[in-house]
Amino acid sequence: MNFKRNLILTAIGVILLLTNAKLNAQEAPENPLDTLARSLQNIADDLNKLKRLKITGYIQPQYQYIDSAGAPSVAGGDFINGTGKYYSRVMMRRGRFKFTYDYKNVRLMINTDVTEKGLFMRETYIKITDTWLKMFSLSAGLLQDQFGFELTQSSSERETPERARYNQTLFPTERDLGVFGSMEFPKTSPLSGLKLDVAMMNGSAGVSSEFDSHKDFTGRLQYKKTTKNEKVEFGVGASYYYGGYRIGSVKDYNSNTLVSGDNGFEFAADTANYNRVARRIYMGADAQLSFDWKAGITTIRAEYIMGEQPGTDKSSKSLGAAPTSTTTGSIYHRNFDGAYFYLIQNVGTSKFQVVVKYDWYDPNVKISGKEIGKSGTNTKLADIRFDTYGFGITYRMNTYLKVIAYYDVVQNESTLVSGYAKDIPDNVMTVRMQFKF
Repeated sequence: MNFKRNLILTAIGVILLLTNAKLNAQEAPENPLDTLARSLQNIADDLNKLKRLKITGYIQPQYQYIDSAGAPSVAGGDFINGTGKYYSRVMMRRGRFKFTYDYKNVRLMINTDVTEKGLFMRETYIKITDTWLKMFSLSAGLLQDQFGFELTQSSSERETPERARYNQTLFPTERDLGVFGSMEFPKTSPLSGLKLDVAMMNGSAGVSSEFDSHKDFTGRLQYKKTTKNEKVEFGVGASYYYGGYRIGSVKDYNSNTLVSGDNGFEFAADTANYNRVARRIYMGADAQLSFDWKAGITTIRAEYIMGEQPGTDKSSKSLGAAPTSTTTGSIYHRNFDGAYFYLIQNVGTSKFQVVVKYDWYDPNVKISGKEIGKSGTNTKLADIRFDTYGFGITYRMNTYLKVIAYYDVVQNESTLVSGYAKDIPDNVMTVRMQFKF
């Protein structure tokens, strides 16, 4: 019985082996080149996906010293923390990390700012570019306000530590939430170099939520060109901003000539006008010129701005929240102007660059000097003009790292406002290191 059982099992095993061999013979062996090609294609697909994502950024640690402890400053903020006043500080002025993802004609960008003060949202938007002419684009999200040259220039490329005082006052954080459109002629066009930017925004200064449903509009037309030998580059631009915010039931004051004959503010007593819009209207022009010669590249840059700006008695800074009588106080309507001038000189072909800058911001052009703070005029701190003279030198150690030493001489006009009878000691020295990747 055992012999018969073993014979049957052996026969079944032989049949199974023969069947398996026949099936294997029917399958064509895979070409090694096909296997390699498939693997390479998979790797290429993965690399293409990774290439769509680009990570860039820069960090700016810096040391600063000011003439008097606790002095107000636009060079990174006042030198005071709660009740504590100080002369010097080490701070992380900016810590930017930008994530850009491109797919065909669509771009997604997320930009963050990490400092000792916290994590903040910067440019975060979706941008769509037309695939036909490649001239038009539409973006939605948080972007830079399109006004003037310095405001839109990256902080990593700017030759001075901070923007002009008027830019920091009118455009806190330089960004707003809205819809942005752009038209730029391609290099093959006779109109190459011409660009138009327009936007509809919340108008909430800084990275703030909408608070009144009122929308602001801005536009900038610019033209820039480089000569064929690339020795000279020039650009001009014109900008316009129209917007504002609703006052609600907060009291407001208009600038006027008073009964006394003095220039000052008078109360807008017509309560039927409550809830009207406090207008923000700006007009500006800018120009840039760079030329390469024996001494190195020389750049001259200038911009002028004027318009209407509402504010409080202490500041003409654009508001990021609805005004209330308890948090904001009364609203003051002012006519202002401001400007900046740059002279930038590369030292030959060395790694050094020097810069001289002058800027002013006059928040109330209808009044000046000892008129400000005069009894009965309702003029106060926010009406004082500031002039700033800056001097600096930059050393570029390599492609990624640079060091800048800069000194701001800040002068305010002499007034009757308490503490501002003469120029206050608020000159600032800044030493900054920047690593860009």
